[in-house]
Amino acid sequence: MPLLGPLVAYLPTPRGPEGDVRTEPLEELADRAIRAGVSGIAVLGSTGGYPYLTAPERTRVVEAAVAVADGRVPVVAGVGAFTTDEVVMHTIVAERAGSAAVLLPTLAYLPLTDAEVLDLVEEVADAAQVPVWIYHNPVSTSFRYSVDALARAAAVPGVGGVKDRGSDAAELRDRVRALSAAVPEHVEIGCSGDVLGVEGLLAGARTWHSGLASVLPDWYVAVATAAAQGRADDAGALMSRLAPFAERVAALGGPRAVHAVARLVGVDVGVLPAPLRPVDRDGVAALDEALTTLGTPTA
Repeated sequence: MPLLGPLVAYLPTPRGPEGDVRTEPLEELADRAIRAGVSGIAVLGSTGGYPYLTAPERTRVVEAAVAVADGRVPVVAGVGAFTTDEVVMHTIVAERAGSAAVLLPTLAYLPLTDAEVLDLVEEVADAAQVPVWIYHNPVSTSFRYSVDALARAAAVPGVGGVKDRGSDAAELRDRVRALSAAVPEHVEIGCSGDVLGVEGLLAGARTWHSGLASVLPDWYVAVATAAAQGRADDAGALMSRLAPFAERVAALGGPRAVHAVARLVGVDVGVLPAPLRPVDRDGVAALDEALTTLGTPTA
């Protein structure tokens, strides 16, 4: 039985004035997203700023997400780290905290080779007791999976899915189709990208992974539902309205802007970890104006 449905919302990690992790705003965002109809929530992804968190902080985040989800939707926990031993440790802790799957990025200081990445996937999947989702994020990790390399990694026993991306709609559609033909049948294909991810659903991917969905769940649920049901015209019409806002968020720096949007929708997620700076006053004003113009997906 497939684990993830059409839309997984990736939550930011709220912090207090001293940088301490705060679970209450995370729980509020998670509950809002679940009530809006997302099919899963994820923590400790790029939106969640996992490289900036200590091991105890990561544990606290996963535990809070699992508690608020309360079995309503699966929780996916990121386990990225610089060494394989650290990744395995984070994987074990996330499993014990109740995550339904773990998300494996290729975090590294030195550029990794295909062989090194395959070693990482094999060792983590061998240690994991829950499905491993392979995360392709070349912008943040500087490692770019070819379709062939991703298909080889997806064939490793214990891998349950892939989270792929493309540089444009055409490339994403091509990658989804190629992966659909190459990966084992049980491996779920997902796509990231607050703008392009819907193209993956329309091309046959199972899941759209989105950071902006954590703060605009109604919009993303509406688009993802239409796309998953094959209503391409409806999905396209909704996305034509949503895309300008999502593109503005991307231009301001996705995770930074998600923090700003969270405040605009009424949830204070606190400060970013230094040296990251928040979106400036002009940027917040532009987001606020664009959010007002966006309205609701049924308007």
